[in-house]
Amino acid sequence: MVVVTVAGMRMSNATELTAEHHAQLAELGLRTDHLDEAIWAGVDARASAPPLGPTNGAGLLDWIHRVGRLREVLVAEGWTRVDKWNAGLVQHPTKPVVLGTLQGNRHTGTPGAPLRSDYAKGPAIAAMMRGNDRDQFTLFDSLHTHEWKLWFLVTYPQQEGERLVVLREVAQPEPTPQGQVVDRWARRITLPPLVFGPLPAPRDPHGPDEVDVTVTPRR
Repeated sequence: MVVVTVAGMRMSNATELTAEHHAQLAELGLRTDHLDEAIWAGVDARASAPPLGPTNGAGLLDWIHRVGRLREVLVAEGWTRVDKWNAGLVQHPTKPVVLGTLQGNRHTGTPGAPLRSDYAKGPAIAAMMRGNDRDQFTLFDSLHTHEWKLWFLVTYPQQEGERLVVLREVAQPEPTPQGQVVDRWARRITLPPLVFGPLPAPRDPHGPDEVDVTVTPRR
């Protein structure tokens, strides 16, 4: 088990990552350190929430900093910030891969378990999922130039005593109508949880993971 101490907090993988994990992420142009930095930034921000702040403050801070750090580390490697319809995404420099963040459920990171998003999707995200696969991973060279493949870094934080355990995976949803939770997936790259601790227990370990702005796409 690899243990890293950052800003006084210990972060470790619950189990070791495998060569297959690294290969699957590399297919999308990702590395585990990209994901770890983003998740850590969110956890660090969550811990800074004022004790008398709003009950959803910790989760909102987590989401803001996770999105920001994920885009920061990837833009530094040639990805492009995408704010189409305020969705808060980042696009691969040469592949039609677009990555966002999403809060899942307690099955996040568990192969074969029924993963679903914690919130229903608005019209912006629903529109961007239309080009996604339904049954299999479509080869990049078979896509039209205007098509994107939308993926998410899916996380789910749960408090375990003094530790915060973040369940995680990178997943591609099937097209999902607006107003519905995402519960069907074309492909999932499940990863072992990240363990942080010791941390003060937040009042709301989940909070709102995202801000899904209701915007009607132009036709």
